[in-house]
Amino acid sequence: MYRTGKFIHMVLFVVIIALTGCSNTTADNLTLNVDECADTLQKTIPFQDTLTAISDNMITAIYQIGEQDAAKQKVYVSTGATAEEIAVFEAVDTDAAQRIETALLQRVADQKTSFEDYLPEELPKLADPFILVQGKYVILCISDHNAEVKTEVNKLFQEAVVEHPTTEK
Repeated sequence: MYRTGKFIHMVLFVVIIALTGCSNTTADNLTLNVDECADTLQKTIPFQDTLTAISDNMITAIYQIGEQDAAKQKVYVSTGATAEEIAVFEAVDTDAAQRIETALLQRVADQKTSFEDYLPEELPKLADPFILVQGKYVILCISDHNAEVKTEVNKLFQEAVVEHPTTEK
């Protein structure tokens, strides 16, 4: 009995160490290709509408995000026939990422108001948008496919870790 209990404790210890120590990546050194992320979501998620990339000036106008906060950005918007949208930002730092997240939440709130009378069938998408803040990256995707969006985003973050492994010194 004593040996079995000791063995179980040893196995649990190894599992805990494996789960917590697999990655040296932190939010501070995480990298993501913003263009690739937005483009991948646009190509792989089954949107109902056609999404088109917009200019930096349009992004600033729509999201009210200052140039001092966003180092890189790419946004796809729908034709207006749906609320579907993709927005991927690399902030200058984690504080800026929080300000960008606030701007994205405001955009979603504004869209809810716009679509409430215009196309109320779009409100479920706006009630549950995919929003992720990971280090200095902020991602918004408005669609009916949050699970698929999460899978694609996780793949992209994992690829970034593989391409740019970190080492502790």
